[in-house]
Amino acid sequence: MATVILRPSAQYGPSGLFNNESGSGWSAAKINDSSNSTYIYNAAQNQDFTVAMDNTSGLSGATFNNFVVTAIFLKHSAKQANGKFEVEIGDSSSITTFGSIADTVFVTTNTTATTISATAINFGGSVGSSDVDDMRVKVTTTGGTQVRLFELYVTVDYTAASSGYGNDVNGVASANIAKVDGVATANIEKIIGV
Repeated sequence: MATVILRPSAQYGPSGLFNNESGSGWSAAKINDSSNSTYIYNAAQNQDFTVAMDNTSGLSGATFNNFVVTAIFLKHSAKQANGKFEVEIGDSSSITTFGSIADTVFVTTNTTATTISATAINFGGSVGSSDVDDMRVKVTTTGGTQVRLFELYVTVDYTAASSGYGNDVNGVASANIAKVDGVATANIEKIIGV
């Protein structure tokens, strides 16, 4: 099995008040740049935002097994006991298509950057690359807290589509060969040792 990391590519909202490290506005770029010097924070308690995630880049035909949401964050104010948020993962049809993660997972009392990865969530059903390419993640701070979010990403575990037999046969390109003696090329590794 292989993995691909999806990072925020566009924002929807926020429906709450979030700012970047400079204190003005925010963008998905602040939480997808692999840097702990750029971030967003909720300027008021209990706010939310939604981001679209990257595309899977050519994984058509793959089997999508599960995913893990990871965040690097800290509590924004030293005065509060902790910083916490819940996560919903879905697509353009429903923000909870793929699942949700309670705020008991993404919680920290730290004033230094903390990395937390949730337990893997199985995709279930027949999820294809177009479904995963439409992935959206909603973050809602809870419990009257504020968080400083440096990074947010989803690691998707998948099994690549079978590529089948990849050689020409008697001058016929492999792309033009669907079956050999009734067997789909996706199920053929070798023909006469090749």
